[in-house]
Amino acid sequence: MKNILFSFLLLATLTCATRAQEAIPYKEADGKSLVLQVFKPTGWKASDRRPAFIFFHGGGWTGGTPTALYPQAKALAARGMVAISAQYRLAEKGKAPESSVNDARSALRWVRGHAAELGIDPKRLGAGGGSAGGHLAAHCGTVSALDDPKDDKAISCRPDALVLFNPVYDNGPGGYGSERIKERVKEFSPLQNLDKTSPPALVLFGDMDKLVPVKTAEAFRDAQRAVGVKSELVVYPGQAHGFFNKEPYLGKTIAEMEGFLEGLGWLKKRAKIDPALRPITETPGLPRVLLIGDSISMGYTLPVRRLLAGKANVVHPPVNCSNSGFGLRELDKWLGDKPWDVIHVNFGLHDLKFVDEKGTMVAVEKGKQLISLADYEANLRALVVRLRATKAKLVWATTTPVPEGTTGRIAGSERAYNEVVKKIMAENQIPLDDLCTAVSAILATLQQPRNVHFTPAGYDALAQAVAKIVIENAVLK
Repeated sequence: MKNILFSFLLLATLTCATRAQEAIPYKEADGKSLVLQVFKPTGWKASDRRPAFIFFHGGGWTGGTPTALYPQAKALAARGMVAISAQYRLAEKGKAPESSVNDARSALRWVRGHAAELGIDPKRLGAGGGSAGGHLAAHCGTVSALDDPKDDKAISCRPDALVLFNPVYDNGPGGYGSERIKERVKEFSPLQNLDKTSPPALVLFGDMDKLVPVKTAEAFRDAQRAVGVKSELVVYPGQAHGFFNKEPYLGKTIAEMEGFLEGLGWLKKRAKIDPALRPITETPGLPRVLLIGDSISMGYTLPVRRLLAGKANVVHPPVNCSNSGFGLRELDKWLGDKPWDVIHVNFGLHDLKFVDEKGTMVAVEKGKQLISLADYEANLRALVVRLRATKAKLVWATTTPVPEGTTGRIAGSERAYNEVVKKIMAENQIPLDDLCTAVSAILATLQQPRNVHFTPAGYDALAQAVAKIVIENAVLK
């Protein structure tokens, strides 16, 4: 299953274990209260019927903590689900994890039985977990054994979907935990209990896992598919057991989980995002280049990356940077907390467009210019001050031409805005990437008719100019 774009702005906060929104006791066992850490989405109401998901942490059944899967729970809550990370009793070393299984099954029954209070749909309750926690989730979905005698068996503990992170779901001879489970395989092992009633599953696995071989994951997938159950397996090359809790695989596996749940209709599909805005995996040691700009910059970002492959990490902010006023408001987000070697800036086309009272672009005669020439100059001066404080090498581009017949803009109006750019950059001794004039002869036949955008060949030509000046200023030769 192909990676779906994950919410990379959110992941900056997901990598830390933070306090859950609400802690709810669900069971008393061995003299202590077991708790569910519940994450509710923005706008949650008890009257909702949202899909929900419960996670069980790993640790070989003898260790671990619910905080381990807070990132996954928070990610689903951010997408509108009710997400839960469950505490369960740990087993004694060398002993079968019967109490752990009891508690997992109790937790699912409690959540389903309290659906009305939790604002969830009891028919869209999923379960997942990592390693031994994956075993617990899979056990609830496949095995009819080891219920807590105190549970209300009229409430099903079978989840409606499974997402398993390198699960230990073969406890048969030679499988993980077999020395503890011994002859009780049918009571404990999900792989030996698969049938057409098992829930659809997504399994995320590293092919260098020393605890559970990939062939076990393939056997689980194939057995589910053989009885007509949806089953997906994503294998990550070179990754060992527990890989999913570290970046970049934390984000990648969360994205796969979200995509799987989108496929089930539990999550709304995300709008398609321009590939230029997707996060990249940076190569350590290479210079960091930030391309700030509107949709024109988005158009040349990918070819610039290709041209500078192996020479620089080329990043675009995760949005269309639009106009200079928006840039001033959002700049700190785009800069982040890591230093940049080169920052290439391109504003103008959005500043000079005409908009109505709601900010929607309209015909020139029906609106007013978004950013006046005077405000544009003030904004650029403020941007220069803030960007110079980063100590990065700055490069400023002139905005590209506005051709005749373009809706919402006056043909040639870019010239006045570019004169402002040239004046300010000259005053501040900032290198100018004069995209408007230096490549105008090439772009004359590569710009779309009555449109500020370019053909793929046009963006390639722009990328050549951008990459050249970046190389010069980052000393990448």
